[in-house]
Amino acid sequence: MKVTLGKKLFFYTGIVLISVLAITFLFLARGQSRQWEEYLHAQSISFARFATPELLKQFRGDFPPREKESLASVYDFLGFNRDLVRFSLYSPSGRELFESPLFPDFIDLIIEKQDSGLTERLSLARTTVQTIRLDDGHRLVDLLEPAFGPTGEHLLSVRYFISYDSVDRRQQEMRQQFLQIGLIAMVASLLLAAIVARRVARPVSDLINGVQAIGRGELETRIDVAGSDEIAALAKSFNKMSENLDSSRSALTEKNHDLQQANEALQSMQAQLIRSERLAAIGQLAAGISHEIDNPVGIIHGYAELLLEECGPDDSRREDLRSIIEECRRCKRITGGLLGFARSGSGVRETVDLDKLCRETIVSLSPQRLFREVVVKYERPETLLTVDGDGDQIRQILVNLMINAAQAMQGQGKLIVRLERDGDYAVICVVDSGPGVPEHDRERIFEPFYSTKERDEGTGLGLSLCRKLAEDHGGELLLDPDGRVGTKICLRLPL
Repeated sequence: MKVTLGKKLFFYTGIVLISVLAITFLFLARGQSRQWEEYLHAQSISFARFATPELLKQFRGDFPPREKESLASVYDFLGFNRDLVRFSLYSPSGRELFESPLFPDFIDLIIEKQDSGLTERLSLARTTVQTIRLDDGHRLVDLLEPAFGPTGEHLLSVRYFISYDSVDRRQQEMRQQFLQIGLIAMVASLLLAAIVARRVARPVSDLINGVQAIGRGELETRIDVAGSDEIAALAKSFNKMSENLDSSRSALTEKNHDLQQANEALQSMQAQLIRSERLAAIGQLAAGISHEIDNPVGIIHGYAELLLEECGPDDSRREDLRSIIEECRRCKRITGGLLGFARSGSGVRETVDLDKLCRETIVSLSPQRLFREVVVKYERPETLLTVDGDGDQIRQILVNLMINAAQAMQGQGKLIVRLERDGDYAVICVVDSGPGVPEHDRERIFEPFYSTKERDEGTGLGLSLCRKLAEDHGGELLLDPDGRVGTKICLRLPL
């Protein structure tokens, strides 16, 4: 079982307070009892000194008195002392002259002879007081008061037995009162201990919860500070620590984010540098060999066409000649694409109306056989969007994107050309309803000579050339990876 600090404080504080109260009440009770006993002794001595001379007058030297009326008057005289049990008269030599019966309030007491030390006490001829305890537990004051004659001689002594009942009753009443007060004080002490424990344990519990929250990573945790004691100072220090940790984590997160962005920018720059170096190498290669390839390919293409014209319709060589002609055309397309890398640049810069460019491009492509069963939808903004660039190169990008989209849909489907503004950029998006680009091909489609088409349908240079033209205009060509169906490629150009 887990014992919390609050329970410990409550237990120990309660024990201390109850112990202090119990010890205090014990000392008070003993002191009060002692005072009452001393008061009873003093009162008994005063009573004896007052009653002894009168008692002798009542007896008139007869022990016991000859007249019963005298004895009755003696009892009446002494009866005002409600604690008197019995009295006896003794001669100086120790002979008992008279012993009264028990007074009515103590008729049931059994008092045996208490003669131990009596002779010595009588010989002292002065007042002596002692306490005796009966077998039933009652306590009695045994008071011996001497009586002297006119000349000072010791005539006799009177022995009074006085009960402690009045003192015992007061002590019992005091104990009951102390018990009641003690119970009230104990309840008050426990309440005080509970309040103290709560005032101490609650802030400590808040600190524990705060530390546990910090351990879970909740660095925004703060503790309410109340008062100016040590616990409040500890709470302030905890809040300061939490604030510093939160600030450190925020700064670390921000620096980590900046580092991640810098890393991504570095990777992007590295990829762009590699791509630029590759394109530059391709351009240099194209500039060096395209002319050398085009001339022999052109001659082969020309002779193949002449031979095809000379061959009859049933000549078996016609299919071979057509294959030669098709491959020559393919070689020209490849060298043409290579020359595009070698010759691409900023071109002639002018203000280009993108809305007009998109509409004209759609109109020019719609009659082609590839677009006859493609539903082309054009979406334009209400505001005019213009960019500074080469209109022919931008149109070349849009044409390439639309042709790729139509080929991906195999000439059937829905094609959307969307012109919109995104901050400081004009964006032309071409969205098709085709099968889309596989995830493992999304980065490679912009690499030179990489194509997902059949071998004789493309060279793999179109998107590479389009991206280079976009970058020459300060923009970018991006494949949107969020498209669920089809392909979405966007051209972003700075306004």
